[in-house]
Amino acid sequence: MNKKLKAHLEKKIEICQRLLEGKMFYLHDSQIDFVPVPVMTVTAAKKKGLVLKRGAKMVGEWRFTLSHANGTGYGNLYLASSFKKKE
Repeated sequence: MNKKLKAHLEKKIEICQRLLEGKMFYLHDSQIDFVPVPVMTVTAAKKKGLVLKRGAKMVGEWRFTLSHANGTGYGNLYLASSFKKKE
């Protein structure tokens, strides 16, 4: 197993472990692809006509690079099941 694959697997296992323990996980850039369950930000959900359910808990934080603005952005991550259709 090469180092890159090992690092990917370790990150995926870390995320799984933190989800099982009810702790938040933290991601950078393309690490979002390692999350084994569907997650989304409030902004992404809003674009799909969804709103956050009452009592939903944030499961992670995602920091990413904004290439055109030469800066960074972030998103609070929730399980996709934490959203419902806007009424």
